[in-house]
Amino acid sequence: MELNIVWFKKDLRIIDNEAFYEASLKHSILPIYIIEKELWKQETHSLRQWQFCKESILDLRRALKNLGQPLIIKTGNVIDIFEDLYRLFEIKGIYCHQETGDYFTYKRDNEIRQWAKKKDIYFREFLQFAVFRGKTFNRNHWSKKWKEHYQKEIPKFNLKLKALDFDPGEVPSNEYFGFKKDECKGRLRGGRKEGLKRLKLFFNEKIFSYSQDISNPDKAFDSCSRLSPYITWGCISIKEIYKEANFLRNKNSQMLKSRLSWHCHFIQKLETEPNLEFKEFHPYFKKIRTKNDYYLDSWCNGNTGFPFLDACMRSLNHNGWINFRMRAMLMSFASYNLWIPWQDSGKKLAAKFVDYEPGIHWSQCQMQSGTTSINTIRIYNPIKQGKDYDYEGIFIKKWVPELKEIPSQLIHEPWLIQKEDKFRYFYDKFYRKPIIDLASTTKEARRKLFEIRNKDGYWDISKEIHLKHGSRRSNFKKRKKVLRETVKDSKFEQIEINLIS
Repeated sequence: MELNIVWFKKDLRIIDNEAFYEASLKHSILPIYIIEKELWKQETHSLRQWQFCKESILDLRRALKNLGQPLIIKTGNVIDIFEDLYRLFEIKGIYCHQETGDYFTYKRDNEIRQWAKKKDIYFREFLQFAVFRGKTFNRNHWSKKWKEHYQKEIPKFNLKLKALDFDPGEVPSNEYFGFKKDECKGRLRGGRKEGLKRLKLFFNEKIFSYSQDISNPDKAFDSCSRLSPYITWGCISIKEIYKEANFLRNKNSQMLKSRLSWHCHFIQKLETEPNLEFKEFHPYFKKIRTKNDYYLDSWCNGNTGFPFLDACMRSLNHNGWINFRMRAMLMSFASYNLWIPWQDSGKKLAAKFVDYEPGIHWSQCQMQSGTTSINTIRIYNPIKQGKDYDYEGIFIKKWVPELKEIPSQLIHEPWLIQKEDKFRYFYDKFYRKPIIDLASTTKEARRKLFEIRNKDGYWDISKEIHLKHGSRRSNFKKRKKVLRETVKDSKFEQIEINLIS
């Protein structure tokens, strides 16, 4: 029997799925999702992500069943499963989306291309995002190509699938993967149906406070779109969101569209240079930091002694999501004040994010660690961030209940409470002391970065990095001047670029 395989990966939907649409035009299709145990054993993957993925897979299976053929679910090595299918069917083509994932998926997809070529099977990957592949790709044209991609119409078709006499398979139990215990009681549920509910809620009600509350870690849960996990797992497409945003012509919709653009801008970096998951953008920053399991564990568990920072980490641990500014602050603290390698803290954060998107995540980990050489150094002061975005300490008391008895005016720096003050008792008894001195570690981090940036040849390499990965909104000479001045500046705060939240 001749057929096309539609290999679903992180495009768990039917609508605006070009691979699914194109595969269905000529032959019967076998829609398949392959659960790779080796992939889920990566340190960046976790039970919370799998649960969201599983819910999305089952939702897709129901949607495909309504068209006549449920999703086939297989567990194992991708090539082994394709070999089995090759013996059963005459496979004319394999259709899937172009994935910019962890290095594991990069190597896997290369192997699949070679396997298909040897078998003389047509293998075609379609764009999931406005992220472009190929050595001839020129960064100068990226913005134009982004607009062209998202202004395309979403194909409409009324399709019925031919049912195949084939075992649809089952989803393995959580125990199969050997995940670590990972309670994430506050996470969103997966699946397109849930994603569309969230989309409707956001554009009908929540978007009007989007720009105002996007940086507040408490209010962001209600005013941000929270669509990022549905984008990551492909339950809904950016094109669908972009189309909705175009109906509203106000500053909130414009802000959202700019974040959709930055979303793809950062993924493009990993697509262009796949080893950025573990290799520094600029080689002068290689191995400058020191492993420290004690610091890493304290940071991961929200037990650093800095109330606002700990509240953000504990909220993330519970919900699998936190707004972008707080993600940046958490990474900044680990990289500068704790001086932990960004690869170590980055893996821990990745596993906590239900919306873990490798292209954004690793670019941001390096950006917030100062290793890109083309971005402004931002060392976030968690005390100032807390006073700016949680002045009354409401968020802190919610997630750090040890400090619930401390008055708002004292809660951001409880170590400053006088010994004779009655509230000092609650601090000394229930909460830990800061694990580092904030001022001295910040000063030392700036000194080290300043030394590196003054080494011979630093800016020559930085210029090449800018040509390869940098935004075209400013030329390198102007950018270099700003970056030099930033290193000398003693201010802790810089305005950061927010991504989709």
